[in-house]
Amino acid sequence: MTIYKYTHHALGEEIEAISGHYSLEKEGQFTYNGRQVCYYTGYSIIDTSCCGPGGCGFAFVAGYITNWKNGKTDDGNDTSDIEPVTESEEKQDIRKLLLELVHVQQVNFWTPHN
Repeated sequence: MTIYKYTHHALGEEIEAISGHYSLEKEGQFTYNGRQVCYYTGYSIIDTSCCGPGGCGFAFVAGYITNWKNGKTDDGNDTSDIEPVTESEEKQDIRKLLLELVHVQQVNFWTPHN
């Protein structure tokens, strides 16, 4: 089990991407196998792509919470100790739960960079 310091994202800000933009709208938690999972929901809009417009609602799973909002970055963003979800079966279960819970088109999982 590897625990990482996770920096929480600002909500409601549009973030420019190569073919449009996205925004995280809600931060939430739910219990899976007796552990709290931190996730975000948001939307993406493809409006500057040469291939045409589009978009979707998504969920982003930070991982299992081991210590909630126990610090801050120099910029004032909250940090938590998070264990990323790494097991394929757990990802599959969590993806299914979130698709039912928040009705999004896709679910992505945080992969920390060392």
